[in-house]
Amino acid sequence: LHLVLAVDRAGVVGEDGETHQGIFDVPFLNTIPNVSIYAPAFYDELHSMLQTALYREKGVVAVRYPRGKQLYKPAGFSCSSEAYSLWGEETAPICIVTYGRTFSFACLAVEKLREKGISARVLKLNRIKPIPQKAVIEAINAQTVFFFEESILQGGTGEQFGFLLSQGGFSGKYHLSGIDGCFVKQASMQQTLAGLGLDAGGIYKTIVTECGE
Repeated sequence: LHLVLAVDRAGVVGEDGETHQGIFDVPFLNTIPNVSIYAPAFYDELHSMLQTALYREKGVVAVRYPRGKQLYKPAGFSCSSEAYSLWGEETAPICIVTYGRTFSFACLAVEKLREKGISARVLKLNRIKPIPQKAVIEAINAQTVFFFEESILQGGTGEQFGFLLSQGGFSGKYHLSGIDGCFVKQASMQQTLAGLGLDAGGIYKTIVTECGE
């Protein structure tokens, strides 16, 4: 049957509390065959992806969106109805892969990295299951790929993306950051993401540290 799951409070939920963290849906939906998952970051993407889920997809489709308001959208970025989007210097040796609102923090980190002379681009997955094959091809020539997600790592999209990269012959370095098999305590969204290293500062620090700058 055609079923659309509107997954509210995707990712960390801040003051809603430990029992309401939306960090488990991606791993368990990833185990179910023929399920599609969309992850909008902005209001117009949410509208577009709901339209796609309702009227253009078949079977079970999940559209997951976070609690709270729309976050930072970089200048020059246009939301796309495609399964993935790119932002930043196309030939940059560092490729950051992410989805949902983490895209906003990744873009802020890229702008800060640019000030330090480090060139990076962001590959934004709009559909995280199935992962678009063209998105894997976009990342495969990077020297270093960083994947950041507001989800449990075990069974998450980052693990699958790394597997697809290796299958495609990726010869660079792959770094995966997310939530490593733990329950997330209650705090504000910003405090939680900072503690997990998934805010702009955390993404920046991870890349600078791993790249040895």
